[in-house]
Amino acid sequence: MRSFKISFLLIATLLMSGCLYPESEKAGNQIPGEAQVEMVQNAVEKYQEDSGGMLPIKTMENQREYLEYQIDFEMLVPNYLDERPENSYEAGGSYQYVIIDAENDPKVKLADLGITGEIRSLTIRLDAMGEYVHLGDEIGPNVYQLDLGFYKLSDNPTVTSPYSGSALNVYYNGGQEFVVDYREEIGRIISENNLQFETGEDIRHVLYEYTPIVPIYSPEITVDEKNQPIFMTSRHKSGQ
Repeated sequence: MRSFKISFLLIATLLMSGCLYPESEKAGNQIPGEAQVEMVQNAVEKYQEDSGGMLPIKTMENQREYLEYQIDFEMLVPNYLDERPENSYEAGGSYQYVIIDAENDPKVKLADLGITGEIRSLTIRLDAMGEYVHLGDEIGPNVYQLDLGFYKLSDNPTVTSPYSGSALNVYYNGGQEFVVDYREEIGRIISENNLQFETGEDIRHVLYEYTPIVPIYSPEITVDEKNQPIFMTSRHKSGQ
């Protein structure tokens, strides 16, 4: 059994804007649709055109991947949008509107803050049981299951998938962060669309290319020789 000290940076990260959004309220929000995302996309493009290339984003630091460029609706309403999308965090919804590929080809996507809330609840539970995180089996390179016995958990912790509503496993990595296992969702998209990738390629992009939602808390994922999603390692990147 291995253990790592919970870093204060982890707690700070989890307490980011929107992380306190109640899961009970999330259920009543509108499921995100392409129409809302397209509406905001058009507004962003118009704003960028009028501002000489600037994007309507908040200045954010030390954010997790995919959350670095959060849309600032104060810059869009009312000149470019009549109101904030009702499923946005700013309007009481559970989705943070973000921009990916901001420098080259800005695209509007959604981050499900319900996942952040679920992981925050898990963090509070672990923090209450001691200074160190107790780990169990190694699931993949640098990815570990929690010690379920120590934490008195009958099953592995999960979060609700924003893609299918199914349960996604939550693990812990050597960098002292929780990670969400999106391999099954990626595998489903690969199978449904007959996609082929090479080992060493980060394939998480299929999630936000085939849906409007980005995979927050996800480690890098690639494929093995059978085109099945696996956790990425430095060996995969180097082609060895």
